[in-house]
Amino acid sequence: MKKKVLVYLYPQFREVEVMTTLSIIGKKYEVLPFSLLPGTVTSECGLLMQPTIKMKNISPIDYEMLIIPGGKQAFTQGNPRLLHLLQVFNRENIKIAAIGNGAVILGRAGILNGRSYTVSLREDEFAKTNSWLNGTYQAKQIVEDKNLLTAKSHAYIDFGLTIGDRLQCFDGLEEYNFYKGTSSF
Repeated sequence: MKKKVLVYLYPQFREVEVMTTLSIIGKKYEVLPFSLLPGTVTSECGLLMQPTIKMKNISPIDYEMLIIPGGKQAFTQGNPRLLHLLQVFNRENIKIAAIGNGAVILGRAGILNGRSYTVSLREDEFAKTNSWLNGTYQAKQIVEDKNLLTAKSHAYIDFGLTIGDRLQCFDGLEEYNFYKGTSSF
């Protein structure tokens, strides 16, 4: 049986930020998208995605990682059930990866407190989220702190390669050695 990874879908999520990741991990992991809303979820570019698991059926210990894409609507993702789910993943020390504005959702869940992270925000957006982003911001492409991995939006290739490495998707693959030599992680 394949190990599992969750991907959180919300309206206007930025699919480009996670497509490389999904392509890499999909060979070794069952990728299960979920959403708070019933039915399909429309991405930023109009791609329709169908969640395959309901939030009420998610048991964090069944998953290796939860991935959160960025997008303009990340600022609105404050549903208490979602934030509680993220807190349980964190408490169980299960990997959580967020890219771009996705780290704002981690901040809303209180997971960044006392942790290092990166995020893709404009100065005015930082001001709006200051009360949520209580950790230590680092102006790096990728930041890992214990079970958290955060990345800038434009670092989506390195994000995917880093996740693939952490989930051991490249064991014995020659092409990975090429990427590893050229990647910034």
